[in-house]
Amino acid sequence: MLLSTTLVVSLTSLPTPASAAPEEAAGKSNPIFLTGPNEGAPDNIAINYLRANPVQYGVTAGDLSDLAILSKYTSRHNGVTHVNLAQRHENLEVFGATATVNIAKDGSVIFVGDTLESGLSKNGSGAASLDAVEAVEAAADALDLAAPKNSRVMSRAGGAAQKTVVSGSGISDEPIPAKLGWQPTEDGLRLAWQLVIDDSSDAHLWNATVDAETGELLNADDWTVHHDADELSDNLDRMAPGRATTLNAEAFHSHNPVQDGSSYNVYAGPAESPNDGPRTIVTNPADALASPYGWHDTNGAPGAEFTTTQGNNVHAYQDQDNNNAPDFGSSPDGGPSLTFNFPMDLAEHAQSYRDAATANLFYWNNIIHDVTYQYGFDEASGNFQMNNYGRGGVGGDYVRAEAADGGGTNNANFSTPAADGGTPRMQMYLWPGNQFGAQNQIVVDGVGSFDATWSRFSPAPSVAGLPGHGFVYGGTGCTAATYPSTLPGGNWISVVDGGTVACTYLQRAQVAQSLGAKAVVVAHNATGAAPVLTGAMTTAPVAIPAVAVTQADGNAIKAAIAAGDVTGSVRKHPSHPGIRDGDFDAGIVIHEYGHGISNRLTGGPGINCLSGNEQMGEGWSDYYALTMLLDPKFDTADGVRGMGPYALFQDDRSGAGIRPRPYSRNMETQPFTYDSIKTGGWLNGTSLAAPHGIGHGWASVLWDVTWDLIDRHGFNPNVYDSWSTGGNNLSLQLVTDGLKLQGCGPGFVTGRNAIIAADAALTGGENSCTLWASFARRGLGYSAVQGTTARDDNTEAFDTHPSCRSDFIGRTAQPALNTFPAGDAAPMKFKLATNRGLDILASNSPYSRLVDCDTLRTVNPSGPITPRPTPVAAVNPGNSKMSVSANGQYNYVWKTDPSWAGTCREFVLTLDNGFQYRSYFKFIG
Repeated sequence: MLLSTTLVVSLTSLPTPASAAPEEAAGKSNPIFLTGPNEGAPDNIAINYLRANPVQYGVTAGDLSDLAILSKYTSRHNGVTHVNLAQRHENLEVFGATATVNIAKDGSVIFVGDTLESGLSKNGSGAASLDAVEAVEAAADALDLAAPKNSRVMSRAGGAAQKTVVSGSGISDEPIPAKLGWQPTEDGLRLAWQLVIDDSSDAHLWNATVDAETGELLNADDWTVHHDADELSDNLDRMAPGRATTLNAEAFHSHNPVQDGSSYNVYAGPAESPNDGPRTIVTNPADALASPYGWHDTNGAPGAEFTTTQGNNVHAYQDQDNNNAPDFGSSPDGGPSLTFNFPMDLAEHAQSYRDAATANLFYWNNIIHDVTYQYGFDEASGNFQMNNYGRGGVGGDYVRAEAADGGGTNNANFSTPAADGGTPRMQMYLWPGNQFGAQNQIVVDGVGSFDATWSRFSPAPSVAGLPGHGFVYGGTGCTAATYPSTLPGGNWISVVDGGTVACTYLQRAQVAQSLGAKAVVVAHNATGAAPVLTGAMTTAPVAIPAVAVTQADGNAIKAAIAAGDVTGSVRKHPSHPGIRDGDFDAGIVIHEYGHGISNRLTGGPGINCLSGNEQMGEGWSDYYALTMLLDPKFDTADGVRGMGPYALFQDDRSGAGIRPRPYSRNMETQPFTYDSIKTGGWLNGTSLAAPHGIGHGWASVLWDVTWDLIDRHGFNPNVYDSWSTGGNNLSLQLVTDGLKLQGCGPGFVTGRNAIIAADAALTGGENSCTLWASFARRGLGYSAVQGTTARDDNTEAFDTHPSCRSDFIGRTAQPALNTFPAGDAAPMKFKLATNRGLDILASNSPYSRLVDCDTLRTVNPSGPITPRPTPVAAVNPGNSKMSVSANGQYNYVWKTDPSWAGTCREFVLTLDNGFQYRSYFKFIG
């Protein structure tokens, strides 16, 4: 589907001559919106604008004859109304054909993002031969799900769409909504059923479209966003765990707290994890604007409804058996005083302090809710709350945050139903550290030690272990009768056979515990690796550790028992640093929640439409994590920032993290440019994975944007403060606003345009040149071309917007080349309206960069796309510095390099407001 967006030239002022003091004019003139002020309701203005300009969006007037409002709401901080429209054909929605039209307070049309379809009048075909239940059956077959059972229609509405709700039918954890509409295909529109299936067998939330006549699967989107397992495994390393001792700062404290007496012993921001310092007790952290009755309320009246980790914004619980429901007693209770202070010992495995992990997960979900509320992710825009307190939107969609989830390891995911009111699910996994070897160990005195796995349903063996305990063989271990008739009266460890045909591992542990055993060792019943032990957590959990060993090791242990009395221990393996829990890595928690933010805001509530290989969902999620947790004690613009270092057992934030390269404004550390998304466009001719690797490229761009705004506006450690108080706060506001503006199916250029338009709407374009300079440096300059949201039809460009650039005095105007002797000093002069002193340059300014002498493009002469030639910091000859005359004429003397002979370079000097002076040079020997 082709994308059309507003022209970039509409977003900023026209070029200003150098003689008119461009450093003052840049970014301060009012931006040119798509229209001037208009009278009338925003939805009418939006529809009328589209119908008056169909060609600009690649459609005809007839294609826009029937536009339905999907959603509309107004952002309180800037007064912009976001009108989200859907195309219809013959009274039915055209799936995926949308437009987001953004209207200023005065009725001006600011920006449009769209995925509109053309030629609707001659494209429709198909008949509704299948009913909704038959469509569910067809979708289940196509998605390789189990055959639906006992399907029944729970509700059916009239109208052409025949909106129907079908029971979960054994394949979906939730009832299955279905509706008729048109699915765009290569052969035109086909009448189709669109279904949402919450996969009971795996972590998928399927939005599936099946042909209403043939049952063919036409489209399937997974609304559960996972990390890429291969990418994660490639980044797991053998770094030993390190513990910093720096105390947490007071960065995440609301100025308007709810005085409910609550307290939480957690890793409080900006500490990301145990890497950054110890836990601290935070009191009354709920923000009165975002959570007016505190975090444990649901009825909108003073007083907590829950004393557990449940409330209006999130219910945090453990789901170790992966049934998408709380394990027995797994929501830690803070009591009437709401005191959530649970013990933990980082030297032990994470299963030994699950309540502390669940409380940390509850705390962070609420913090993210309250912080992003300040930036406009509120009820009207589709945020996640049980009770919306009469402030717009649809309630009932608190986050189900599942700690220590049994669905996998070394990962996390987030499922976002499209409908406002649809309850999302966050699944956080354990990180067992297989790279360090076995997690546990069996010691048999006089025989030896044996590696052992771990259990989801039991406490973990401790460092101290159980020395001096006797071993007893209990056969299958399914009943007391399988054990010897006489059991030791003191401390003993049960050894039982593997396999789950006779009974479950959990049942074996329950039987052993009831007989007095202090631990259970399962001897695997087959060759190969020993299993991780699992079991249904529907009753009170066992209180003794359970582990498993291989068949061979089990046979050796059983032989020792048969030979006579034998003692030993079950303990945490002394060479293993300990299983880690992603619930203690706030970066991962924020990342997952970020998927809900980007899905709900893009295209508005009621639709999930981040599509295409160029979609940047992973990038926004990393961005929110990095920016919310930004702390100058740990982070610098040109340093190294890894994503998820704690979960990967890396020492600190400078670890490589889980991405292809860590984040940094230094392009030698993070070499991403726009063309890096192409097939074979990454380092060494490899391809960035979609969506995670490609998304990390977008986050790299936004990381630069954030630091450039901090350079200009300063850093504010408190993320609750207004966008006007710091560059990091402004960055959070512009990126959030950009999500609301950009519309469905955005690519990098559309995302760039939306952020620049957001600044135009918020500040009148004050930061436009700073933003353009940031984007241009990574290849998303003014001349960059997006094409579609495929990965191979884009073209990067490194130029800034015409209104943000000018020429040096005495140098040939862009884009002509200045011929210059390599190694000589080149005076680079420019004129400002007044003498502003010498502290006027942006960070890393000026610089030069290698370009092709014929095309002036920034390309790698040796062929690979990544890395592009990186900016080289300019230097002055000798001890000289930039100078300025009394009337404001500046002179930066640039010392060129003799080795540049025969090459061409672009010289770029950037002022502190983002305005750039540029010139091209051809060097001769």
